[in-house]
Amino acid sequence: MLAALGLGSLVTIAVLLPTSRPEEEPAAYGTRPDARRFGIVLAAGTLSATGAFTGYTYLTKFLGDVSGFSPSTVTALFVAFGVACLAGVSITGALLERFPQAALTTAVATQAVGMLGLYAAGTDPVAAVVFLVLTGGALGPVFMTTQNAMLHCAPGRTDIALAANSGAYNAGIATGAALGGLVLPLAGVRGTFLAGGLLTLGACMVLLGVPAPPRPGTPATPARRRRRASP
Repeated sequence: MLAALGLGSLVTIAVLLPTSRPEEEPAAYGTRPDARRFGIVLAAGTLSATGAFTGYTYLTKFLGDVSGFSPSTVTALFVAFGVACLAGVSITGALLERFPQAALTTAVATQAVGMLGLYAAGTDPVAAVVFLVLTGGALGPVFMTTQNAMLHCAPGRTDIALAANSGAYNAGIATGAALGGLVLPLAGVRGTFLAGGLLTLGACMVLLGVPAPPRPGTPATPARRRRRASP
């Protein structure tokens, strides 16, 4: 049975795979190649992921020990966190094409506010829920907006830029979890959210160095035109 399902999936993939060469695809290269912007967005996304998971890794302990929620309520709050993440992605997706830079900056700034708010006011249950929802609403959009930026500013092929961004984000997740483990015995679980919030704030500062993307309709750079003309 499993073999039949696997064969069906294989046939479906074979039928749907594009037949053109990768370099012939319209999205093979960034629309506005910019190595500086690429590096800044990559660094900001990595910092943001590190900050998020410095605290998020210990969220269960925070909600129980600091905010005083029961285990069953913590479970419900994780559902609320996921719903907020989904809502954030949906709202950001609707605005991303028109406001790519603002969407990226807003997502990172919202994450910083949420995490620092949890550190500062997490002992109050109502405030904890508010800042938890803010953090959840930003977590998905941060990665989403950095990936979108890669499609535009990739200095080379977009698939390599997207892979680099994904790899950097995952490295940030691992680093954040490890950093939280170092902070926890020194500053307690609240300290993990302070550290994470400050790292995310650092990502906001990094984003201040991102040059504004050109307006739609601006002529493509010579490098971009050469890539389009390449066989």
